[in-house]
Amino acid sequence: MEIENLEIFQYLTNCEPISQLDSKTQKKLALSIEIVYFKRGSIILQPGSINQWLYIIRSGAVERTQTDGSIVAQFAEKDIFGQASLKRGGTVERKIQAIEDTLLYRFPKEIFFELIQTNSYVKFYFEGFQTNEQTDNQSNHQSNAVTLDSHVQSADFNRTQVKTLIHEKAQTVDHKISVAECARIMQTTGSTSLLITQNEKVLGIVTDRAFCTKVVAQGLSHESPVGLIMSDNLLTIDAQNSASEALLTMARHNIRHLPVTSHNDILGVLTATDLIHRQSNNPIYLINEIHKAKTLEQLVRHSRQIPKALIQMVKNGHNAKDTSYSISSIGRAINQRLIKLAEEKFGPPPVKYAWIIAGSLARNEQTIHTDQDNGLILDDCYDEDKHGKYFRQLAHFVCDGLNDCGYIYCPGDVMATNKKWRQPLSQWKSYFQQWIVKPEPKALMYASIFFDLRCIYGETSFLMALNKQVNQLIASNKKMLNYMASNALHNTPPLGLFRSFVLEKHGSEEKALNMKKRGVVPITDLARVYALSCEASPINTQERLQTAFDNNALSQSGLMDLCDAFEFLSFIRLCHQAKQVEKGVDANNYLLPEELSSLERRHLKDTFEIIRTYQKALESRYQASLIA
Repeated sequence: MEIENLEIFQYLTNCEPISQLDSKTQKKLALSIEIVYFKRGSIILQPGSINQWLYIIRSGAVERTQTDGSIVAQFAEKDIFGQASLKRGGTVERKIQAIEDTLLYRFPKEIFFELIQTNSYVKFYFEGFQTNEQTDNQSNHQSNAVTLDSHVQSADFNRTQVKTLIHEKAQTVDHKISVAECARIMQTTGSTSLLITQNEKVLGIVTDRAFCTKVVAQGLSHESPVGLIMSDNLLTIDAQNSASEALLTMARHNIRHLPVTSHNDILGVLTATDLIHRQSNNPIYLINEIHKAKTLEQLVRHSRQIPKALIQMVKNGHNAKDTSYSISSIGRAINQRLIKLAEEKFGPPPVKYAWIIAGSLARNEQTIHTDQDNGLILDDCYDEDKHGKYFRQLAHFVCDGLNDCGYIYCPGDVMATNKKWRQPLSQWKSYFQQWIVKPEPKALMYASIFFDLRCIYGETSFLMALNKQVNQLIASNKKMLNYMASNALHNTPPLGLFRSFVLEKHGSEEKALNMKKRGVVPITDLARVYALSCEASPINTQERLQTAFDNNALSQSGLMDLCDAFEFLSFIRLCHQAKQVEKGVDANNYLLPEELSSLERRHLKDTFEIIRTYQKALESRYQASLIA
């Protein structure tokens, strides 16, 4: 290899994704490279032209701009560009211009497509991050709670090997030992079963249940040999088998203990309790137990399983939307059970009401425990003097209970305990009319909260009537959308010059990426404006984007870009929080870039760039820059 080619080869080995290729392929790439030079200000790719190359920046810098001249992104040494136009058939949509004297390496498109087809890592790198089932979810954004939770449960049991569930070691005793001595052994060791042996060969099993059904019920002497009450024809299960197979075996044979074997050795005994404990972190199991809870203490205990449920779903590879939906379903169940407990305590309500929730819980996008946002819409026949005490008590019981369950009091006091958010329907309508007709800064803050409402208990017709009035008001006050669009641009993606991450300090911790404020929230805000513009009823972010597309308020590429971006950011955020919970650290939204792989960092930058692009489009469409 010549000196020049050797220098190119060494440089490429430090560039992603080429650094992950084998040496033979890297050398082939080095020999196929063409070197080009552009002076500062030169246009490298012009919109409307056909691109035939994949570019790597050797030195210098370039920028990508929109047709209106606004900067979309800037690239520096080792960055790659040109792949988007190649995947479109070569058509260039945005201008690429050198902002410094720039030296580029470029590969012919044939090399690029060959790498995509033959190397899974390169394909993954350039085609973006996708979690399991993401494609299906783009066409079916509405999840069914029962179907989802059942899927989570069956998938978890199918993937879980029984050897990971064993909590009870195998205790063996000779068949001649007395029943009384076996009872003492079981009490001392805490075991619920004993394996019965003869000449070190396992003959059967005796469980705690046998002492009731055989010893006490049949009046056997406590000095009888345990061999008389053991169950022979011992059933076992291999350590590699799934929890689902263990569950089926127990059900078919009506047993609660199943010895686990590996190469004919007994590792331990799997019990029905082990399987129940595994299910206790499962969304469908948790929700079922929550609705059966009789006391606040039981609800608090169940709520402590939510972090474990999050970890379990993340480890099982469920996508962010399904995971957030499950966590939200648990949160709604806790709200609903607290309301029912309140009604049991204080009696039936004197007038009809609707318990409403807002924020991520209402959008089915909740992650780990967050603060609570809720309110009460009361019947217009409500009389403060006659009915006020009842609803004050109900509101405090529920909100205090939520706080005990980990859903902390709202710092902004947006809760039903605040009289302002515990009002008759007519007053709620008055609130929205004021916010929409006179969109002042505080009104916009309230609007961003209360445009995401869901009724989870009581008279859903109250919220439907309120939403109907909101749509009518916005239709006759379109300027509200301009203000909402301007408000949606406050949280910008954390990208600086040359696509470098912009980190924020939080508390006493070191600077990090705010994945909620700078990642998820901007897309949520965009989707809200799109939804309001076409009077859409969904409040889930991805469902709003889908509805905006259905009503021609968003292009198909916009739908796919923003849904993919939202899923990716949400998935990264969930994984980050799951890792924190496992480490015993309080979960938050602040992520250190060093915790991500180079591939994930690249995709994260691409995702932030997508958000910035659509924020600029929204700004242009609603002239948001003109709003003071």
